[in-house]
Amino acid sequence: MDAADYLAFLLVSAVQSATPGPSTLFIVNNAVAHGWRRALGALSGDLAAIALLATMSALGLGALLEARPAAFLALRLAGASYILWLGWTFLRPRRAAGAPAAATPAARGAATLWLHSFGVGISNPKAVLFFAALFPQFLPADGGPALLALLVASFVAVKFAVLGGYALGARRIVGALRRPEHARRGQILAGLVFVAFGALMIWSALAA
Repeated sequence: MDAADYLAFLLVSAVQSATPGPSTLFIVNNAVAHGWRRALGALSGDLAAIALLATMSALGLGALLEARPAAFLALRLAGASYILWLGWTFLRPRRAAGAPAAATPAARGAATLWLHSFGVGISNPKAVLFFAALFPQFLPADGGPALLALLVASFVAVKFAVLGGYALGARRIVGALRRPEHARRGQILAGLVFVAFGALMIWSALAA
């Protein structure tokens, strides 16, 4: 792979990473609710999921899913269901005064944030097909595992830079959301968008 091809790969990776979706919404919400440092820490869960999906695609999972549409449909529906559930966690009413404490989106620990971030990243099996279509365009037949590892690592690095930019940019609106009622409105908005994404994913899967 020459320098021009590598730069083209980085550009495609940046455009894909910058496209609004559950990952971008999740990190922005985390940055607003918990601060950009915790948001970046949780982002490693999403990146681990992306690296796993990319590796699985390179190992032939994309071709296997294309050959077994029923299994692919089941995976897509499972991912959409997770996104819907995550949206509900933002939408569900907060506990009343004096009620037992519950794990709300604003009170999640680092481990829970990481697991949810991983869940958001892994929930869309279409990413496997994206990588299955992307890598052959830049990976020559004699590329070998070293070049494949470079492409996967480069995609993860680009995604970290792009989503990290979203997290840092979210700091500008943190001040406007410090009041509890404003924070709650932000959580409701995030929940509605996640539910919309999940519903769209289900519709897309069933209509395919």
